[in-house]
Amino acid sequence: MAGLMAGLRPSGMSGFFFNVGRKLGHKAVPAIRKSKWIWDSLTGDEDEALNAEKSLGTAMATELRSVADVVNDPQLEGLVQGVCQRLTACVKDKRRTFHCEIIADAHPNAMALPGGFIFISGSLLELCERQEDRVAFAIGHEMAHVIRRHVWDRMVNEAVLRAASTIVARSGRLGGWLRQSGLPLLRSAYSRDREVEADELGLRLAVAAGFSPAGAIALMQAVARLEPDAGALGQYFGSHPDAAQRIAHLARLCHIFKTRTKHG
Repeated sequence: MAGLMAGLRPSGMSGFFFNVGRKLGHKAVPAIRKSKWIWDSLTGDEDEALNAEKSLGTAMATELRSVADVVNDPQLEGLVQGVCQRLTACVKDKRRTFHCEIIADAHPNAMALPGGFIFISGSLLELCERQEDRVAFAIGHEMAHVIRRHVWDRMVNEAVLRAASTIVARSGRLGGWLRQSGLPLLRSAYSRDREVEADELGLRLAVAAGFSPAGAIALMQAVARLEPDAGALGQYFGSHPDAAQRIAHLARLCHIFKTRTKHG
């Protein structure tokens, strides 16, 4: 999902999220290249970097809300906010804050923006069958993208890669390859590596917050059942390892957690 859930990665979103993500991404490239937020964060201290993330994320979240349909469901809202608060309490760096919002979309999707703004679709919550252990893994996965700066790094790299493509284009065929094949390959490899890392940290956050790790397995099993129907999942899971691989990896982590608990 941008992994489990997408962190502003066009190849990892579908439907509404894909189109909005692409729109935001196109607008973000020149801003990233020129903005003092990003370049100051590369040379400043940790507090400055966090402030830079929050500033950019706030602007992007405001734009996203302006074109999004909100899900008006008090029960779902209570579920998401309760899970979000419990997970946030387990984040080691207390300077990081997270804000979760529910967006209407026909496909199961989620999006993490810099600064801890997480948007999750009502369809994904229904895929979780409104079970808090499953929702905790979904949200924890997106939080992991923010904590590990996958979203931030991806945006910086996207700007650099696009700039490199423009420069190398003057050399002829190599530039064409970079634009047509090189960028998609780099995006895909980057995303898949980060998705595994987000699965691991997301599961650890969920367990630390008192949620059952079995929720992660149950959610991915639901995803696996939908994988043969590409229309049901949309493009959201396109950049991730397949569900069977993720289930096997999560099962190994769950076994480790159980063994540690058993032996104190």
